[in-house]
Amino acid sequence: MLTTQTMARPDVLIAGAGAIGCSLALRLAEEKLSVVVLDKGQPGEEASWAAAGMLAPTSEHAASKAESELAAASAALYPAWVGQLEERVQEKLGYRAEGTLLLAFNAEEAALLDSLPGERLTAEEARRREPALNPQIVAVRFLPDDRQVDNRRLVQALLVAALGAGVEFRSQTAVAAWRVESHRMTGVRTTSGETVEAGAVVNALGCWAGGVPPLRRRYAPVRPVRGQMLALAAAPDLLRHVVRSPRGYLVPREGPSAPLGTSGRLVVGSTMEDAGFDKSVTPAGLRGLLAAAVEIAPGAAALPFAEAWAGLRPDTPDHLPILGATDVKNYFVAGGHFRNGILLAPITAELMAEVVLGRKPRLSLDPFSPLRFK
Repeated sequence: MLTTQTMARPDVLIAGAGAIGCSLALRLAEEKLSVVVLDKGQPGEEASWAAAGMLAPTSEHAASKAESELAAASAALYPAWVGQLEERVQEKLGYRAEGTLLLAFNAEEAALLDSLPGERLTAEEARRREPALNPQIVAVRFLPDDRQVDNRRLVQALLVAALGAGVEFRSQTAVAAWRVESHRMTGVRTTSGETVEAGAVVNALGCWAGGVPPLRRRYAPVRPVRGQMLALAAAPDLLRHVVRSPRGYLVPREGPSAPLGTSGRLVVGSTMEDAGFDKSVTPAGLRGLLAAAVEIAPGAAALPFAEAWAGLRPDTPDHLPILGATDVKNYFVAGGHFRNGILLAPITAELMAEVVLGRKPRLSLDPFSPLRFK
């Protein structure tokens, strides 16, 4: 017979300990609220761990004015936000500001680059900046406002900072059901039978956000999109910029997270697959990634293989995040960030904290409201 246990009642319970859940937990703790974060596995080891850490407010959001504004606002917060985290944990988080080079290998791809902001470069100019690039490129767009961060170190820093601020984390604690009484959220029941009551509940479960009864997908119709990635051991000066083509991207990294005892690595991404909740790494996926890497920088063909992995991006029907309050009192959603959870973490934390505290957020969340799906 299952015994029900009850945990102490926090001001806020956050379900999901990725970059979104952790950054929001830290922000709420800074407001002197008691916060408990539940995670079905180990905090920070799902989509946030699997990401590439690209911060691309320019090229990723051209189709949506609302998300473009959200991305720009988050990018503006990043330098100070990362700086404060680095001070708290006394470690550099790999925040880099070299910008992104977008490559075209034919006239059709070159025409698409012309629709983007940034600086147009000739192939020769781009190869002077990055000699490792393929001589067959025909056009390049330089996006100086793009940045990158080491996402794994970032999430670990958020965990450390949140713990230092008094946030309680519970790993291996999956949410089995939302507790809703008279259209009011009172807490959750976990798969182990524990009841956690809370003053407010935030669903930050990533691609699992729509799987919890009894509400399920009503406010969070999120689905997983698999992204396979790999890393090659590389000298940190092989590339300085993030480099992208229509078939893949390369992200140079250096420092403690470099594999195989080397001083750097080259992250190669990424597939976009409708594979359900399957995080397998496949031969077809790796073959495509390696082909894209060698097309961008032919010298990558000689680099040692380091590791491969896959993550599940949380996508929504309109590809926009889900942010804000619902019409279930004290129930909030912060999810559906798709490929941009790392980029949007600081602005999500700021805006969702304001909503949870009953304040007016400084940016309108109407385009991202959970109520748009009802």
